[in-house]
Amino acid sequence: MTDPASTPVPVPRVTAQLLASEAKTVGSTNLAKFLDETDRDLADVYRGNNTWTTILRRAELLPSPTTPVPSEAALLKRMHSFLHVDDSERAVAYRQFTADDAPGYDDLDEWEQTLARMLFFNLWDKGGFTSYGEGLASLRTQHAVRDELGQLLTYLMRTPRVRAPQPLTGPHAHIPLSIHHAYNRSEILAAMGVARLGGQLPGFFAQGVLWDSANRTDTLLITLNKSERDFSPTVRYKDYALSRTHFHWESQNSTAPTSTTGQRYQQHAKQGSHILLFLRDSKDTASGKAMPWVLLGPASYERHTGSKPMAITWRLHHPLPHQIWSGTATPSPTA
Repeated sequence: MTDPASTPVPVPRVTAQLLASEAKTVGSTNLAKFLDETDRDLADVYRGNNTWTTILRRAELLPSPTTPVPSEAALLKRMHSFLHVDDSERAVAYRQFTADDAPGYDDLDEWEQTLARMLFFNLWDKGGFTSYGEGLASLRTQHAVRDELGQLLTYLMRTPRVRAPQPLTGPHAHIPLSIHHAYNRSEILAAMGVARLGGQLPGFFAQGVLWDSANRTDTLLITLNKSERDFSPTVRYKDYALSRTHFHWESQNSTAPTSTTGQRYQQHAKQGSHILLFLRDSKDTASGKAMPWVLLGPASYERHTGSKPMAITWRLHHPLPHQIWSGTATPSPTA
């Protein structure tokens, strides 16, 4: 006979209605208070199409606008794209640019403008404005969006995962990206200066490699675990860490050692170009959102085997942290 005490209690599915009920019980519009008192995490709040604002409105703790605010719904759906922010400089900047007294884009210095463009494309990855200043200024009427993003960033800043940045140096010192911190595609392309209004927009970029001529940098966006659903057999490259300082990476199938790209990979130090590696475990998170990449930093060519694709061993300038190394190592091929 089964002991009732040993029978597992079913865990209720996390639905918008359940979260709204819990929010009503807490009785506060403060995101941090809700998370603390319910022992929920941000992934629960932002599962599916949920946002903190929509949960509060469902709980009748926040009134719905009598007249729909243009673009509010679309912007609220972008809140999940800030969950990965894990460096204090970016969190402070994003919060500053969306505050009531936010400075105008033209009043920012070059470094701050790059961070502002990272925020801009995180909100509008397919553009929609004639200038960055116009887009950021449009947030002044988006009170619910700015309040939610401010609460989200404030909560993140009090967690251990938000750390002081470890900036890029040398030829990349002007790029506000930090070693071993997480970024999504929009932030990477904006930081590198590749994404721009009137040109390449992040929402239409799907490649895993990028030659950035302005910075003379090959940017490699690596996904370790490539599912059959998301990656065809022809692009299911074998990428893995050989050690904390060496990474095995396969080029695109069209790249031969004698090609322009293949030569640039091999001769980058002599030619004055650079390599930056970004890494993520899989395409999507457990909640179905796009997984961000962690910047591994600059790397140098050591050797390769094969052609179309080239199997290249890169030497990392910054050793992998133990938590990344333990999840990326794969035994070296015997061939």
